[in-house]
Amino acid sequence: MSSSNTETQVEVRMPQMGISVSEGTVLEWRKAVGDPVAADETICDVTTDKVDVEIPCPTAGVLTRILAEPGQTLPVGELLAEIDAGGPSNDDSAHEAKANDELPEEEPVAPDEADRSGFYSPVVRRIAAEHDVELGAVEGHGVGGRVRKKDLLAHLETADPKERRRERPMHIESPYVPDSPNGAGRREPMSPMRKSIAEHMVRSIQTAAHCTTIVEVDFSAVAKRRKELRDSYSRRGVPLTYLAFVARAVVESLEEFPVLNGSVEGDEIVLHDEVNLGIAVSLDDGLIVPVVHQAQRLSLEGTAAAIADLATRARERALEPDEVQGGTFTITNPGQFGAVLATPIINQPQVAILDLEAIVKRAVVLEGADGDAIAIRPMGFIPMSWDHRALDGADAARFLGSVKARLEEGGVR
Repeated sequence: MSSSNTETQVEVRMPQMGISVSEGTVLEWRKAVGDPVAADETICDVTTDKVDVEIPCPTAGVLTRILAEPGQTLPVGELLAEIDAGGPSNDDSAHEAKANDELPEEEPVAPDEADRSGFYSPVVRRIAAEHDVELGAVEGHGVGGRVRKKDLLAHLETADPKERRRERPMHIESPYVPDSPNGAGRREPMSPMRKSIAEHMVRSIQTAAHCTTIVEVDFSAVAKRRKELRDSYSRRGVPLTYLAFVARAVVESLEEFPVLNGSVEGDEIVLHDEVNLGIAVSLDDGLIVPVVHQAQRLSLEGTAAAIADLATRARERALEPDEVQGGTFTITNPGQFGAVLATPIINQPQVAILDLEAIVKRAVVLEGADGDAIAIRPMGFIPMSWDHRALDGADAARFLGSVKARLEEGGVR
């Protein structure tokens, strides 16, 4: 949440809610102009395609101006409201002011609230589409009867699945466009998330000197240890994936090669003390990168649990703003969809991104005391794109060699 002061006037601005979020939509105001507010008290709710956010008041005082109406979409940094920090800041002071002879004895009657029952946030619309819910049948308890995310989730918990499913409309292709260079087709506008991703990726390509280095890893030791630990982890509700092993190996190697856990700021390379590990999660309409903060403090089980929790809540659009910010290194996992090789784009302002590709059984040549032999092993490529401004090919190769060694020895903690 961003704010600035002018004498006693404090500005409340649209906060930055993740690297690929450039705007937010005001859902509702919890306070009205003239209301006293306490520091950190929620004054309004904002939604993006990724998260719903409660905007806290930066200071105690009185809400003097509201500059964005419910349903209005504003870019990050845009002014939302102003607070008079010199005014009353709690209910007691408000009651005292009302008791003053200068105010009328009777409370003014508030005007009827505008009907907002037909306004649905992007998050609500998406959840409804995923569950085939007719939003008109959901009772809203927000301002003006607006259906909030919590209203929809409560409806999903209590409704009969058969009753809440509706027939999907038949899809009709757009008509032929005569001046289209590719003949018949249709145009679809990019979603806000898709536009944000596009802008962020293009900016990264234009900013960083991208290079990619690739190693091949024998996952036999990981597969063996995963088999040994999987049942006990599962009983504790923790899914143990190959990604968790790779994440632990990456975190341990980042502590050995701190330049990979850095960022470029002007002519300086910032080496971060904490390993805040971003894990790319694919959504139906885009990508989000929740962050495992202070990942160097976690065990293998803790890492696996954190990744599973963040991925689940990312797909449910239930992440908090802090959980999609502050990453220092990112791992993406297209291998879960069968991909075997890729060159990922760096997640700015980080200096590298590691890619876990599909782990498949292949025939490999093994060196032994009695000569070479051919064996079937679970193998996978691990590409890493890195910024040549911050490091050189030898640094990238040594780092990946460390990750490879940890995985092939099965020795991640």
